[in-house]
This record gives sequence, C-alpha cells and structure tokens, in this order.
Amino acid sequence: MLEDYWHIICSSKLLKKSPKALTLFSKHIVLCRDDKGRPFAVEDRCAHRNMPLHCGKLINGQLQCPYHGWRYNHLGQVTFIPAMPSQQQVASFKITSYPCCEEDGYVWVCLSQNPIHQSPPKFPFINEPGWTTFRMQTRFHATVENCLENFLDIPHATFVHRFWFRSPNSKTVKASVKELSDGAIAEYIKEPRKKSLIFKLLSNSKTSLKHTDRYIAPSMSRVDYKFSDKRHYIISSFCSPINNEETEVFTVITYKYKYIGLLIRCVFEPLSRLIIRQDVNTLKKQKINIKRFGEEKFIQIPQDLLRPHIISWRESLSRNKSKGTKSKPKSIELNV
Repeated sequence: MLEDYWHIICSSKLLKKSPKALTLFSKHIVLCRDDKGRPFAVEDRCAHRNMPLHCGKLINGQLQCPYHGWRYNHLGQVTFIPAMPSQQQVASFKITSYPCCEEDGYVWVCLSQNPIHQSPPKFPFINEPGWTTFRMQTRFHATVENCLENFLDIPHATFVHRFWFRSPNSKTVKASVKELSDGAIAEYIKEPRKKSLIFKLLSNSKTSLKHTDRYIAPSMSRVDYKFSDKRHYIISSFCSPINNEETEVFTVITYKYKYIGLLIRCVFEPLSRLIIRQDVNTLKKQKINIKRFGEEKFIQIPQDLLRPHIISWRESLSRNKSKGTKSKPKSIELNV
C-alpha cells in the first residue's frame, strides 16, 4: 500500500520547538521534537477528550495536552495524568504513533508501522563538493499522479513555459523509454535548445546535452540535464499527498557549475520559482475542470511518455502487488 512508503511531511527547518499540525493521506498528525531534538509523529488528538494536541506544548520532550495536561511520549503512550493521584493505569492509555526520521533536510513519516524500505529515498549530490543546492516547497491543487506527469512532461513546456524554458521549434526528436526496477526513464536524443532563456543562461550552446526524465516509484521525479562541459542540473521532486485533491511538493534543485555556483543561483532560483508557479496555476485550472465534468476524461497518446508507467506503478503498489521488471528501451518520436 502507498501508505507503507516513506513520505516527506515537512522540512527540518519548519519543525522547531513547538508542536506542528500537518496532514498526510488525509490523516491529521502532530509533529514534535523530543528532548534530544529527534522528530516524532503521533495522531493529533488526545485520548482523553480528543483535544488537538498541536495546541499543547512540549514538556521535557513530551507532548502535553492543553485541556487536562495529559502527556505523551514519542510512542504515543500516556506518561502522566495530572488529575490522577496514582499513575498506575497511565501506561495503558495510548494514541497512534508513526515511524518518523530526518534525512536530507526533511522530516519523513510512514503511516505504516512496517515501512517497505528501512530508510527514505535519497536526493542526489546534496552537500557534496562542487554542487550547489536550493529547495522549494509548493502546494499543488492536483493529485500526485498529475503532479508527477507534469514534472516529467516535455510537450506542455512549449505552451505553459513559452520562451522561459522552451519554445516551439516544430522539430522531431526521438525519445528512448524503458521501465526500471524502481520506476521508468525517458532519454531524449539531440533535443533542441534554441529560444529558451533557461538554456541560454545555464549552458553553452556549443556543448552537447544528455536529458533524462525519471520516475522513481512511488512518488518521486528526477530530471537531469547533463552537458558535455561537465555542467549538470538535477531537479528532484517528492510528492506527498495531503488528501485526494492536494499535494505538497518538495523540490530539490542541485547543480554543478564549476566555480560560480552561488552566483548562478541568483538567476536560477527565481526563474525556477516562476516556472513552478506556472505549473501550479495550470494544474489548478485542470483540477477545477475535472471537478466540473465529474471525472478525469484523459486520452493517452504515445508521446505521453511516462504517465502510463506512473499510473501502472502506483496502482500496483497500492494493491501491494510486486512490479519491478525491467524492459527493453522503446523508441518514440515527438515534436518539441
């Protein structure tokens, strides 16, 4: 089941000394840090009178309810009840706790007590020498599937990000698509880069480009632009479902640009934020129209390269079915 996988619930910077109310898969969770600074996650309700625990405070790393002062440890167990003279029955009271860890600058939660993987997926090259990183967190009014497709879709960029990222060249390129043991990947051959502000600023027109779009099951996308002069840009996005209609997207952009990585960030980051806002607005309009017509009435064409893999993988994993079979590359032509 998809709830058996790790999902980002917030950035490490967001979780400070106070309890934080968050939602994942429509479940209401309160996130805290214990007395050693380690994050823990429990359901956001007191077992006594259902008071929201995020309105309480931390006492020596334990969460205290604001109504009657019941305290909870990182396992969701009641440790102290102020009104009870004898504390003998306290240990029998408990709320649900969730596996929680902190990696790559994010707090991760699994809604199952037995996560499929021991640790969350890794973002590439964070804090490695020669690489520069910045992050974005964005709320999309869209499903995880539609977000992932958007991040891994070339044709929409010609219209949604016209001249910023791509422009119509009416050139046919070949793409090689294959399924991997953990998702699927598309590679583009001799992709045109003209009339694009991003490519003009971030690459040398004389260099060759290797561009791959990768879906990593169940909830991650990775886009690589690797140039022959060793410049390399990676856009990784992890999609955490808030509910059936909203997705919180955590994007990490990591790149190698010789000696002036921090200077390039002054241009690259605002452009990236502008482009992702364009995607937010587009998917919001799509969501509104899907609701108007009552369902997703989509037509699939061969040039929608990775959506079939996204849907197939997520459906299989949600049914607890194994997948993970590699396939031979399939060549597809598309105009960009």
